[in-house]
Amino acid sequence: MDEIAFNIILTSGFGLSLPGTLRLRFTDLDALMPNGDIGAVLAGIPQPVAIDVAVFQLVGTLSVPLLTGARAVPVAGVGLATAAGPIGYVLDGTDPARPLRLLFNNLEVQDIAGGLVWRAGQLGQQIFSLLGTQLPFGLQGDAAALDEAAPRGEPA
Repeated sequence: MDEIAFNIILTSGFGLSLPGTLRLRFTDLDALMPNGDIGAVLAGIPQPVAIDVAVFQLVGTLSVPLLTGARAVPVAGVGLATAAGPIGYVLDGTDPARPLRLLFNNLEVQDIAGGLVWRAGQLGQQIFSLLGTQLPFGLQGDAAALDEAAPRGEPA
């Protein structure tokens, strides 16, 4: 499975909370594959320890119906990861009519936290904090099937 889905909640500085979904797909999976046994590599490294950071590309969509409307906003960007796992993500909206910037980090394996700037650089710019929880992989496939089966313009 190459897609990760998160249930998210955006909260503005005025207390407005908006639920939504963030779906991401890795486009450069080779960057995520460690080369060999990590324990053996770490045991053989002299001090000080240098940690390599892999940069991988991501594409996906952000859907917050009360903010984005009926159509999800396409996003693209990069993620940063070490041998221990992912550490941060920077994404931009690719729809010029609905610009956004999204930055978040992993709190734990399945939990994310960060921020979103909606209509970045425009007069109506809004800033939201973001919290999210990854959907279990079995439910992600079911949600994707519902999205494909639903007629366009109607929610599943």
